[in-house]
Amino acid sequence: MIYCEKVSELFGLSGDEIAQRMENFYNDNSDAEKKSWRASLPKLIEVIQSAGLGNLYIATEYELPAGGRIDAALIGDDDNGKHQVLVIELKQWSRDGIEYYANKGFPAIKVNATNPYLSRHPVNQTKEYTDALIGNHSNVVNGQLSVSGCQYLHEFELGEKNFFIQDRYSDIDISMMFVKGEEKVFADYLKSVFSPFTDNELARNLFIEGDYVTTEMDMEIINRITESPDNIPLWHDQSKILDYIMPLLKQQAEGKLRTKHMIVIAGAAGTGKTIVGFRILAEYWRLHPNANNNYKCKYTLPRSRTIKQVLDGLCNDQAGIRAVFLDSIRGQYDLLVIDEAHRITIFNNSISSAQIVIVLQDDRQRVRGNEIGTKDNFKTFARRNGYTFTAFSLEYQKRSGLGSYVDRLDRLLYGKEYLNDVGLGIEVTVCDNIQDMELWMNNCHNTTTSIKYYASYCWEWKSKKKPTEIDIKIPKINPVFQKQWNPMYNQYDWYLDSIDKVGCIYTAQGLGFDYVGFIWWDDLVWRTDHWEGHIDKVTRYDEQLRDSITNNTNAQELLLNIYRVMLTRAKKGLCIWFEDAETKKHFKEVCLLEE
Repeated sequence: MIYCEKVSELFGLSGDEIAQRMENFYNDNSDAEKKSWRASLPKLIEVIQSAGLGNLYIATEYELPAGGRIDAALIGDDDNGKHQVLVIELKQWSRDGIEYYANKGFPAIKVNATNPYLSRHPVNQTKEYTDALIGNHSNVVNGQLSVSGCQYLHEFELGEKNFFIQDRYSDIDISMMFVKGEEKVFADYLKSVFSPFTDNELARNLFIEGDYVTTEMDMEIINRITESPDNIPLWHDQSKILDYIMPLLKQQAEGKLRTKHMIVIAGAAGTGKTIVGFRILAEYWRLHPNANNNYKCKYTLPRSRTIKQVLDGLCNDQAGIRAVFLDSIRGQYDLLVIDEAHRITIFNNSISSAQIVIVLQDDRQRVRGNEIGTKDNFKTFARRNGYTFTAFSLEYQKRSGLGSYVDRLDRLLYGKEYLNDVGLGIEVTVCDNIQDMELWMNNCHNTTTSIKYYASYCWEWKSKKKPTEIDIKIPKINPVFQKQWNPMYNQYDWYLDSIDKVGCIYTAQGLGFDYVGFIWWDDLVWRTDHWEGHIDKVTRYDEQLRDSITNNTNAQELLLNIYRVMLTRAKKGLCIWFEDAETKKHFKEVCLLEE
């Protein structure tokens, strides 16, 4: 539920009275948050009313699905009848209560409250919220609502306003930041955005009732790196990371960065690690205008034929960034972004070839015994090689519809508990027979080519040498389902459109598709209260996996990771057929919450 009311209905109420109304909608807020409501909202409402805009609606504590809350959003129409939303970041700060704080080169604002804490710059916070609405609120995406933002620091001294553009904040635009003593200027600004003569109910409904859509971004974003970085929008958790990295990039561009930094960005499949990496490259590109294309930055991968072929196929910007294999890096660079870093098998000089190294990884996407790209191993390497090490985590699922599907999957596979279930987020269908899954896939293929089959590597790849051979037959005798494995070459064409071939773990990592059909075979089965892994069913045909396993390898963990990777490729819909009935029942209980 969202608290939203006309400003005229709130004008004249005390802070306590406004807070009491809000508590009917929000009952999990802290005493400190409620105190801020009582202090800030009457001040804001007074300015709005003084502008003659009591006809506007105000929504408070508006929660974004991937984290972050908007303090206040004003909703109404402008003089041309266009529906507007103004995001307002409210602060009770005074100059004596805050100080500039540089932490490992990353700027922050230290708030000296009873329990001191670090805060982001208010302008950066506001931009994050407006970007989230612009990129993902359905009625903003479809053009029915326009979004802008400002800040109101009602206790901050006018003469101290330059605090917000000091040192590494020097390039931040504070023209839309209003402080104590600027109430008339603020009111005039509001009058320039909104009309005092409109009803605004339609605008209110469009904002409150809008859905959230995940922006369809994946590897194809590589083409936007040489455009404006703003063309690669970020969510709340991604935006906070960029806040910390940008000052390093700016110092480097100015020739003032004297230290080396390794920054690990960890997160499950679909949390947007690659998008953050591309955005960082785009910001570097903007800071280094260079007509000769002599950029000292690289986007790299451990050896991966599929991702490299897909990225080369997608990259139609010949002057832009192209993916290179990590072990081919020679010389020194400003910036190195290592994607799929969990897959590295050796820590060598290539990794330390740049002043700033961005590591994108997920410990639970290691699928071979010799893959050693864990967060802890990168931390050790950084310290041995003179890097300042910083780690960030991405928590919110963006590929699979902002839901809890991946949380449920991690509970299924690893027994990992989580706090807040917000629904699956994507369509998940379990078929009783494999022919129904094939029908489901064919129906999906009628609407999109972004569709793939995946399965564990439990069948021999006969078509690799004999192109007419059928690899997967289910059942083995009198089969009703027959497919080949994905091709050895021309994998970009397979990526673009293929429903007649099945992908394996090596053609899954790093990629995403609208719809996925998954064959859950008997190499991983649930028995009463535990998983039974039969990795020999895979290593019989998977030489890479077989050769990577030693006596110290946790083979079952690798098998669980293999399944997790393939089960997290879908953006909109996933259909699963199970060879084993008990495993199917357990999946439905944990992931579909069926009794």
